[in-house]
Amino acid sequence: MRDIKTCVIGLGSMGRNHARVLGDLQTAAFVGVADPAANVRAAYRPLQGVKVYAEYREMLERERPEAAIVAVPSELHCEIVADLAAAGVHVLVEKPMSKRLDEADRMIEVTRAAGVKFMVGHIERFNPAVQEIKQRVASKEIGEVFQLHARRLSPFPPRVTDVGVILDLATHDIDVMHFITGSTVVRTYAETARRAHATCEDTLNGLLRFSNGVVGVLDISWLSPQKLRQLSVLGPGGMYVCDYLTQDVHFYKNGRINDSWEPATHFSGAIEGDVLKTYIPKREPLRVELEAFLACILDDTPPPVSGEEGRTALRVALELGRSGVEHSVLEPPQAR
Repeated sequence: MRDIKTCVIGLGSMGRNHARVLGDLQTAAFVGVADPAANVRAAYRPLQGVKVYAEYREMLERERPEAAIVAVPSELHCEIVADLAAAGVHVLVEKPMSKRLDEADRMIEVTRAAGVKFMVGHIERFNPAVQEIKQRVASKEIGEVFQLHARRLSPFPPRVTDVGVILDLATHDIDVMHFITGSTVVRTYAETARRAHATCEDTLNGLLRFSNGVVGVLDISWLSPQKLRQLSVLGPGGMYVCDYLTQDVHFYKNGRINDSWEPATHFSGAIEGDVLKTYIPKREPLRVELEAFLACILDDTPPPVSGEEGRTALRVALELGRSGVEHSVLEPPQAR
């Protein structure tokens, strides 16, 4: 199996993590990083053989990479992706892929025209706990899904200045819900607020209606002193609860209705069944994601998260933002 010459554009928090993992992948020949900020470049300690550039175009010309990770602010994605496509470079772009649907469309178009792989970095799809729930839902273990409920809470991150909590955090759970249900959002409603962020919303309470009837609930906030990343999936056979951080999955089975009135049983729930914790081998989702990106290049297979799927998550996120501003229910005639 050959190594793919790979580079990273942008050395912020995610860019440095991409660089860390790439340096340890057998299928990646990690050749360079680029960031325009002198202080960022000075603070970065590259692995042996990895060149550091101020200008990504110079890196493309000198290193001739086959693949690139784009981890810069989202408003810069479109221009950089277009340049990479023109150079024949396969692209993984961090989420959100853009702030605008027209830019998302352009990135999809230019990469398709150039014949390069284009993947959007929705990392939670590669979380082993999410993969486990996806398989269990597909097996109909709990029957038809009624509801998905995502809670993604954390303290306010001063590093995020260009987007609000919807584009930065809620896009994770919007994509996971699409992934698990295999369905598309057809109706959205949101209540949003801005308490700590200078320009954007920092809390979201949202409702999503999917075309197959499933309801998605989003509780997303930068106002919590506790960091919480949790997803529950409810059906007639019970409920899965996933902790993204620990990669634990608990299965709460539905039990028999208890007709008696005994305090001990009443307070623990009327129809509780067994609670089972599933053993899942722990893996870093970013590593799994990058392995999948490189594999789709080597095997010439479709990217596991396509540009169209990234656009779908972006569309729903933008509709949630609009609903929060307008205090309206949005029912687009079709998933545009």
